[in-house]
Amino acid sequence: MAWLVGTKFRRGSLLSPYSLVLLILLSIYGVRPLLMPGEPRSFMFYGYSITSGFEQAALLGFLGIMAFILGYVAVKLGLTSKNSAPMMTTIVNKTESRLHDSAPSRAAAAAWTLFAAWFAAMVALGGGIGFLAVLFAGRSEQSLDALAGVPAFIFALPVIGCLLIAAVRLQHERATPYIKSQNIGYWLVAAASVVPPSALGTRRFLIPSLVIVLLGALANDWQRKIKLKWIVAGLGVFLALAAIPFVRSAGSRTSGSTDLLGSMAAYFREEGVRGALNNFFLSWDTEMFNYVAYLSQRMGDEISFGLGRGTVGELLAMPIPAAISPFPRWNDMLLKYAFGSECSIETACPVPSIVGVLYSDLATPGLLLGMVLIGGMSARFEERLVAATGTRVGVLLLAAGFSVLVARGNSMAQVWLAVQCFVVWWLIHRIFLAAPSQESEAKRALRQLPHAYRQQAAEVTPEPAPHPVR
Repeated sequence: MAWLVGTKFRRGSLLSPYSLVLLILLSIYGVRPLLMPGEPRSFMFYGYSITSGFEQAALLGFLGIMAFILGYVAVKLGLTSKNSAPMMTTIVNKTESRLHDSAPSRAAAAAWTLFAAWFAAMVALGGGIGFLAVLFAGRSEQSLDALAGVPAFIFALPVIGCLLIAAVRLQHERATPYIKSQNIGYWLVAAASVVPPSALGTRRFLIPSLVIVLLGALANDWQRKIKLKWIVAGLGVFLALAAIPFVRSAGSRTSGSTDLLGSMAAYFREEGVRGALNNFFLSWDTEMFNYVAYLSQRMGDEISFGLGRGTVGELLAMPIPAAISPFPRWNDMLLKYAFGSECSIETACPVPSIVGVLYSDLATPGLLLGMVLIGGMSARFEERLVAATGTRVGVLLLAAGFSVLVARGNSMAQVWLAVQCFVVWWLIHRIFLAAPSQESEAKRALRQLPHAYRQQAAEVTPEPAPHPVR
C-alpha cells in the first residue's frame, strides 16, 4: 500500500529511489520469510542454521522498512504543506540548459567510446581477443581469475555511458524533444549497455544502466501514468533479470544452448515462472535476510557493533587499496569474525543489505535513524531531479541507478562505486558536453578576429569611470 500511494503508477515515481528501495527491501524482508517455511533448506546459511535468528531478522527488516516509509512520508507532508509540488512543472520550464549545442551527439559518441574501451580492457585483461569467447560462454573460474583485482569502475564503463546520454537527454528535452535519429541513437546505446553486464554474469552493472536510461527519457512524461502493456513488459524484464545469474554461472548452461537467450528460454521451460520466482526469492538474491538473522544472534555479544566503522569508517577506507590500507575494512572484519575468513571466491562472501549494515554498525537505534534519513532523502528526489542541471543531474541519476544496489548489497562499497562513476562522468561532461561560459565565447570570438579589428575593439572598450574626488 505504501508503494502504491507513493508512486500512483506515475512513470517517474516508479523509478525513484523510494520505489526501488522499498521493492527490494520487501523482497528480502517481506516475501522471503513468508516462503522460507516451505523450503527447509533456506534456513541454512553457509553451513549454519539461522532458525534461532529468524524472528529477529524479520523484526529488524520490518522496523527498517517502516522507518524508511516514515521518513519518506514526513518529508513529503512537509513539502506538500509548502506547496512545492505544484511548482515542479514551472521550475522545469524556467530551467536553463547548460549543455553544448551538440551535446546529444557528443554524449552518444562518448558512450560508444566507453563501450569500446570496455571490450578493449577485457581483451587486455584476458590475454587476447579469444578471452571474449570465454567471457560470453558463461561465468567460469577462468574468467573470474582473469578479472580478479580489476578496479570496479572498469566494469562500470557502460553505466557511465548510459549516464552521459541520460543526463544530456533529460536536460535537452525540457526545451526541445529529440528528433527521430537522436531517439534511435539513444536507445541503441541503452541496448548496447546490456551486453557487457550479461557477459560478466552479474546485474551489478545492468540495473543502474537500465534505471538511468529510462529516467533520462522521462523529461516530459514524469507525471504520466504507466500503461498496462509497460507493466507487463516490466514484469518480463524482472523475470529476465532474476534468471541471468542462473543461466550465466558456470555449469548452468543446458546442452545445445550456448547463447544467453537460448539458455534463458531453456531455464524457463524447465523451472516455469513460479520456479523462477522461487529461485529468486529463496536464493542468494535475498539471502541478506539470512545474514541479518545470523548476525542478530551474535552482534553485541560475540561480535562488537561497529560504532561508525561500518558506515563512515568504511566510506573513508574505500578509496585506499586494501593491500596498503593502514586499517582493515569493517565488512571484511565482520566476515572474519563471523566466518573466520574475508571475502573470496572460495569462502563465504555474503552481503548484509542496508538493514544489516546499519544494524551491525549502530544497533537498532542506528537502523531506525538511518532508515528515516534515507527515506527522507528519497522523498525529495523527484522535486530535485526535475529542476536539476549540470552536475546535480548526474548525482541524482546515479543515486536512482545505484539505489537498488545500495539497499541490497554491501552498501558502502556500492556508494564508493557510484562515486567513481561520477568522477569519470564529471570529467567527460565538463570537457565535452558542458556549454562554454559567455565570457569564454566572447574571448574565443575576439581571438578569431583579424589583429586590426581586435585592436579596434580594445580601443572602443569603455574605461571604468573614475571615482569622484571629495
